[in-house]
Amino acid sequence: MRFPSILPPQQRALGGLSAALFCSLFAPVAVATADSPVAYRFDFAGEPGVPTEAWMADRDFRLEHDAKKPDKIHLAQSDGALHINVNKKSFGIILHEQDVPGAKHVHLHWGVSAYPEGASYEHGIDNEAIMVYVFFGHEKMSSGSLFIPDSPYFIGFFLCPPGSDALEQPYVGHHYEKTGRYICVDHPPSGEKVLTRLDLAAEFRKSFGLEAVPMVSGISIEVDTTDAMNDGKAAAFLERIDFLE
Repeated sequence: MRFPSILPPQQRALGGLSAALFCSLFAPVAVATADSPVAYRFDFAGEPGVPTEAWMADRDFRLEHDAKKPDKIHLAQSDGALHINVNKKSFGIILHEQDVPGAKHVHLHWGVSAYPEGASYEHGIDNEAIMVYVFFGHEKMSSGSLFIPDSPYFIGFFLCPPGSDALEQPYVGHHYEKTGRYICVDHPPSGEKVLTRLDLAAEFRKSFGLEAVPMVSGISIEVDTTDAMNDGKAAAFLERIDFLE
């Protein structure tokens, strides 16, 4: 992980979406689960015949850094998922800002096809095949560097290789020491699809020691293999992100 990228308020996604697109992508989903109703669903299955980059741009997902370079990070949609294939050492972000009022839990339907070799937050190689950020609130705070943009509170949830980093340990990165945390939530074998269920309030309070939890204000999908030992190769997939009340 390097740093999240966050758009200025005037470019937030809601302002750029038409009413029809908002309804199709973010409208409340009347689906009950064992926990609570789904409030907002991000479904990454794609549409036949529509290139992934165009599909994401139409929905106000913004590709940044190496995510804009298909020779480094190749994005494709098949079998009901977004597939992220990293061909060389890369750092890329797919960003979307969206208020999700009332979101208390998040379910991630995802997996890693190939882990970047040597990735371990415990050992100072802060890399991952996929990380999903959840941003909280709109107040931007210092990153700790003049050269890195300020950001709201955020937690980056990632999958790590079996036997590597500790689960549910809020790691602190090289920047955003006060406002950012990175948490490995599972150790799935390569190629296995997993469902990760997270209590956002509990994760936020554990990470930052604050009682009041700001509203969810955006998501970001990130990959970082810049320090990996296998030429930065990695692969992951993401089917859905469900926010629940």
